[in-house]
Amino acid sequence: MSHVRLRIDFTPLADDNEFVLGELTDELADDLREIGLVERVEQPVAEPNAKGVAELALGVVTVLAGADPGYVQALVDVVLAFLQRYTGRRVHLRVGDIELTIDRPTHRQTDELVATVRAAIERTRP
Repeated sequence: MSHVRLRIDFTPLADDNEFVLGELTDELADDLREIGLVERVEQPVAEPNAKGVAELALGVVTVLAGADPGYVQALVDVVLAFLQRYTGRRVHLRVGDIELTIDRPTHRQTDELVATVRAAIERTRP
């Protein structure tokens, strides 16, 4: 089965500092590792004399995703559990050029979300 890279990020709250964002990013990455391969995203440091230096982006991870319905359901369940633990945040899922924003979906919206993510993965697969 082929996989595609899915980008997941969450919105910071006004009082979040780098430590809190780093801890939350690590927690989300650890949760997602239970279902697949996860990587933290690097972003270049914008310093004039820095060469080849990068730091990890806070609040952003990528995961290799397959279109299997069970996998997509598990992925959505992990994201929803994260949102339940940290109310007031939103999660953005990006698959190719499709981006979804999730905050507190109903059961019906969750079902639609699973179907939409699966369809986006199918369209993006090589």
